[in-house]
Amino acid sequence: MSTTTVDLQRAAKDHLWMHFTRMGGYQAADVPIIVRGEGCYLEDVNGKRYLDALAGLFSVNIGYSFGEEIGQAALEQMRELPFYTNWSYAHPKAIELAAEVASLAPGDLNRAFFCSGGSEAVESAWKLARQFYAARGG
Repeated sequence: MSTTTVDLQRAAKDHLWMHFTRMGGYQAADVPIIVRGEGCYLEDVNGKRYLDALAGLFSVNIGYSFGEEIGQAALEQMRELPFYTNWSYAHPKAIELAAEVASLAPGDLNRAFFCSGGSEAVESAWKLARQFYAARGG
């Protein structure tokens, strides 16, 4: 597929169903096509800059330009073990991160339970609270 702006506009209008978007408005107007990010800003194909106040829907809370160090660490981890669940198993990076989180937490909060996102975290907290009170006879 050619990646000229005209081709991208046509393909976006013909094939991409964007979330929470009134698609009819883009029949006469251009679709904003984001091509890069730096810090908390995004840039479209025309060079227009946007402040991304939602951090890519909360998935890039440290911004878009993270430097060589984080990119290299991510590459090394992807080559070694890109993902593994903590269901009855542990892996070194999860252990290291849990220890670091515990060292930063106040008081005797010394365990970490990792989740993949907000809804899973809320559901897990609810289940944990329910189990806690059930174990106490409540």
